[in-house]
Amino acid sequence: MNSLRLPSYAKINLALFVKGKRGDGYHDIETVFQQISLHDEIELKPTPGAEVEFACDNPDIPDGMANLCVRAAYLLKMRAGIKEGADIVLHKKIPSGAGLGGGSSNAAVVMLGLNKLWQLHWPADQLAELALELGSDVPFFINGGLALGEGRGERLTLVRCSWDLPIVLVYPGVSISTKWAYERLNLSLTIKKKYIKLTHFKNRNFNNVQFYQDFKNDFQKVVFETHPGLNHIKTELSELGAIYASLSGSGSSIFGVFSDEDAANAAKKVFTGRYEVFIAQPVKWGYEQLNN
Repeated sequence: MNSLRLPSYAKINLALFVKGKRGDGYHDIETVFQQISLHDEIELKPTPGAEVEFACDNPDIPDGMANLCVRAAYLLKMRAGIKEGADIVLHKKIPSGAGLGGGSSNAAVVMLGLNKLWQLHWPADQLAELALELGSDVPFFINGGLALGEGRGERLTLVRCSWDLPIVLVYPGVSISTKWAYERLNLSLTIKKKYIKLTHFKNRNFNNVQFYQDFKNDFQKVVFETHPGLNHIKTELSELGAIYASLSGSGSSIFGVFSDEDAANAAKKVFTGRYEVFIAQPVKWGYEQLNN
């Protein structure tokens, strides 16, 4: 195999609870990750030289070791003892700083692709363990789909529950730093309560507004205080018929889950021309799909 061209899917957080700050400086969270069809594309090719070369069609994306794709390639290369290098070309569509996990997804896909091209045959859990060194969200993208995330978000439980409702994503052009958002949370004490359980997904209907009644994103308060326009987008999505609307991650993207394509398309038209807007669907893509 000489090269691969792979999709690098975004994610949304259907829910995100921040439970407290840990001794290692990270935060304990509970979240529901959902991979979605909005995606970048990554071209990978092994090279005889030892270097990792990177190119992207978006000039705002950093290169060199400031780029997670490059760091992912070098990390895997070093741990696996690979002497070859790689060419990485990233075709960018997922907005940056939008709470959609674009950079984390890119890093995971580079690992998945090079694992195959370099014929390492590492299992998914070994790749996910290495991926955690690059960021808390990166392990999720090794398997993708729908998952509960605990700890830093790296303790993942795959949810065997499929749904296909359209999701309207509105990106207002504001980049929000996750570090900035965490610094503004008011966490006076660690919360031991467990918010999300697997039983929540059993025999439940994603098309029913009651399914989402216990979901929320703890970043919404601090983000909306500084960026009130994002709250207006969330309200507008609900008024346009979304059965659930929320901030994704620490933002700035706002998403709305709609019950049918017609309602989603109508909502997209309302936001088109004002913001960057996409319609996406839930997907499942990762180690299993690439290797089978």
